[in-house]
Amino acid sequence: MSILSLHHGDHGIHGDTQSQHPVRDFAADWFEATPAAILLRPVAAFLTEWAMATPVAILVRSLHR
Repeated sequence: MSILSLHHGDHGIHGDTQSQHPVRDFAADWFEATPAAILLRPVAAFLTEWAMATPVAILVRSLHR
């Protein structure tokens, strides 16, 4: 079962040509099969929200407006 797709859809313009990046495809397939792929999205979401809640990020957003 795959919950993370890193490379599906970039196999060429029409999608029916063979991939020109077998090492990248292998690495993506291997990563999808690891428990790290399950934890990646929640951890990334947490870190993103945490970074946006820091005083520096709040200051930058207020100055950008």
